[in-house]
Amino acid sequence: MLILNNEQAYTYHPIVRYIPKRLRKYLISVRLDEVEEIRLRKGQPMMLYGSFAPKYISEKGITGRISDSMLTVKEEDISEALELISESSLYAVEDSIKNGYITVNGGHRVGLCGSAVLKNGKIYTIKNISGLNYRISREVCGAGDLVINSIIRDGKILNTLIISPPGCGKTTLLRDIIRQISSRGIKVSVADERNEISALHNGICGFDLGASCDILEGAPKEDAMTILIRSMGPEVIATDEIGTAADMSVIKKAIRSGVSVISTIHSDNREALMKKHKDILDCFECIITLSHRSGPGTIEEIYCGG
Repeated sequence: MLILNNEQAYTYHPIVRYIPKRLRKYLISVRLDEVEEIRLRKGQPMMLYGSFAPKYISEKGITGRISDSMLTVKEEDISEALELISESSLYAVEDSIKNGYITVNGGHRVGLCGSAVLKNGKIYTIKNISGLNYRISREVCGAGDLVINSIIRDGKILNTLIISPPGCGKTTLLRDIIRQISSRGIKVSVADERNEISALHNGICGFDLGASCDILEGAPKEDAMTILIRSMGPEVIATDEIGTAADMSVIKKAIRSGVSVISTIHSDNREALMKKHKDILDCFECIITLSHRSGPGTIEEIYCGG
């Protein structure tokens, strides 16, 4: 079996540089363009998830079942992975760790599991990390082609909410909507709290968000949107994964000030969200629902009713 040396692995795919060296060299046998998640669980085989049945990595290649040749993840692999994804500074990513993930260059998110440490009843950090979930972020130019005309009415961008369960392409769709709107000369500001929309690195956007886009990453949505409204004069503000009272407060503020808002939220569908968060739905004029039925980004509904 052909395996990658470390230099080849480093350039093979951006996510590979964050995989422990002992494991990364075997990924030459994997078409990472078809992989959505890479899972490392201490004491268990490295696993791949996507639109296919879960796969395991063995010393002989990819397999659909556990065998004696499995590449079992060791404690030192987890430790090395944490060094890589934190760029050797766990202190610098403490705030991310307590939220259960670290976003790495390229907009990829690495989820963390382990033992929660509480302070005043809230998670202060996570220690004894036992599992890592590398969620691969992608740019799909054209993902918004089927919805872009629905969210524009009389030249104005409608307040738009994208609904789906996790892993169904919400952020990918949002990213392409931003690109298409921005490319029309409409001023778009992005409140990118987790740096997944833009993959901003050293001031350079890792994805194509168009020429009329301004990005503020790393700040809580409430603060970021307030700053953007005040300082950048946007026509549209885009943000990801809303749901808190603070999120809704600043979204209402943006809408009252004449700024259109495009965002995403976790839910199975519009009806399910209506039962739990009717107040959120009331803020949006166009609702787009996604699923994984025919692969990530399957559009189940475009609802632009009254």
